Amino acid sequence: MASNKNSKYIHLQHFCYKCTLPKIAKYVIKHVTQGYSYTFPCRSATMLSDKVKTLCDEISTNKIVYERQEAKSLLEYANRKRSNGKFNDVTINVEDESISANKMVLSCFSDYFENMFDIEMNENQVEIRGVAATAMKLIIEFIYTGNIEISKANVCDLLSASNMMQINDVKEFCFEFLEDSISIETCLTISYLADLYGSDHLEDQVKTFIEENINDVITTENFNNLSKKELVSLSRKVKTELSETALYKAVVNWTKHDLEERRADFQSLFSAVDLITVLPSFLEEIVSCENLVRENTECLETLVDGFVGRARQERLKANGTRILSLGGTETPQKVTEVFNILQEPCKTYPNLNVGRMSLCSVLLHGCVYAIGGAIFKDKDKEDSTNRVSRLNLNTEELKWEEVAPMKLKRFVMGAAVLGDLIFVVGESNDDRSGECYIPTTNKWTTMSSMKQERHGHSLVAFDGFLYAIGGFGNGVHLKSVERYQPSDDKWNDVAPMTTPRRWFASVAVGGFIYATGGKSKKGTTEKSVERYDVTANKWTRVSDMNYARSAHSACVMQGKIYVVGGAGESADCSRTIERYDPDNDEWTVVGETSDQLLYHSVVAI
Repeated sequence: MASNKNSKYIHLQHFCYKCTLPKIAKYVIKHVTQGYSYTFPCRSATMLSDKVKTLCDEISTNKIVYERQEAKSLLEYANRKRSNGKFNDVTINVEDESISANKMVLSCFSDYFENMFDIEMNENQVEIRGVAATAMKLIIEFIYTGNIEISKANVCDLLSASNMMQINDVKEFCFEFLEDSISIETCLTISYLADLYGSDHLEDQVKTFIEENINDVITTENFNNLSKKELVSLSRKVKTELSETALYKAVVNWTKHDLEERRADFQSLFSAVDLITVLPSFLEEIVSCENLVRENTECLETLVDGFVGRARQERLKANGTRILSLGGTETPQKVTEVFNILQEPCKTYPNLNVGRMSLCSVLLHGCVYAIGGAIFKDKDKEDSTNRVSRLNLNTEELKWEEVAPMKLKRFVMGAAVLGDLIFVVGESNDDRSGECYIPTTNKWTTMSSMKQERHGHSLVAFDGFLYAIGGFGNGVHLKSVERYQPSDDKWNDVAPMTTPRRWFASVAVGGFIYATGGKSKKGTTEKSVERYDVTANKWTRVSDMNYARSAHSACVMQGKIYVVGGAGESADCSRTIERYDPDNDEWTVVGETSDQLLYHSVVAI
């Protein structure tokens, strides 16, 4: 670049756009153009002939976008010159080292240097503090070459330096190196670095590792050397039920590592452990026998509260605390937790092996059974199935397994648990037929047929009997109800509903059987609800739901009815969850599902 002292014109003759980095070009234009005008001479410009112009007009291709690859040759040239002491206009002094470089090149790759040289444009000596000389050398080499070697010896210095000088590529490379280096011994340090330098991805990776290996992590020297504040921060990273047990062990181990110094911190740390989620056997055999707990009155009170809370939670879980939704027309293979009465984190459950709609689901001895339904053969067709799948909630690894299939293919049928048996009736080749599943033998047996053909009906178990309610049969909507007594293997008529219904949901709670919503014989979708008094053999209306629904599903938790999804007068109802309180005769919308749920099935677990 040459200039005439008597002129405000600078001639740029040595920059070729084909080999100059865009960032370097921008930098030149920004800094060289202050107070000057410029001419760009063209040494061999030639006017195109009319013949050539005509040829160009005949080209049919409209346009193609070409991308120039980064000009490595320019950086290689600049690095060679730098190494030979050429074109260097600044010296970086770090600790006892001096590193020569070019302001323009440094500024192209670092906002930190660009801002520095904007302010100190005329300075040719710059001192940088708080950075290791070895790290600075490697970063400047990286700016010129694009290569950097990261090791356990330099990663911390490089991370600190690249963060300060805003060299984001090096910073990300350091994060990648640390992610590959996560181990029992290093995870706590890496967690600290991820938090300090703001890497959410690295923080998630190390958090998962700590949760999965917490029992080993708490035995390391790094763990024992944590401060109380760091230990509290670690406790917030582990939220699973297993981790609360491990967290208790961690608190005890950490305290005993320096007992005299840390004894005073034990009570506050112990109170942060959620003892309600810890198994009663662990509370009895481990926690209540720990001297650190026994010698502290406040710790003993926390332990008692844990016993009481755990007992209350066990009572709640006996009556269900979560609602699972299985299948449906919009979600044929999905198994989703749609409601949690304890507001605990949602659990993930495996999807059905085969997607289906209009299936039934029941809970028996800690196992969820997905029964029958319609399988989509293609976009417009479905075929009923006799397959039965079981999800054992008592096992650590949750997976669906196939058990004995029903004797007949069924969908939009009714299913219920009575005693230790599962009963299904209706919607098959013979809409009056029924069968019974015996889990201990993994076999289905036939039962006597209903008096009335039914599909789109409900089957409810109550006080030793089965009740087949409503549905559609012989071309009409039904309001009839018949009761089955297993000991006699007979069906008998009882009082009919006040309203004929099909595709509705029915449950038993508090001494009554409830029928909710459904399609009426007029073709309207109902939001009406009625209940059956078994003793009086009579149906009466109760409060309507907030939404009219059909093809919905219902279950009972903690003495209240929960109705989920369905098709209605508006699209809103297919995502809403309503709860009915029998004591107040009142319906309340308590939640919303992420999916539209139609012809699905729900079960309380």
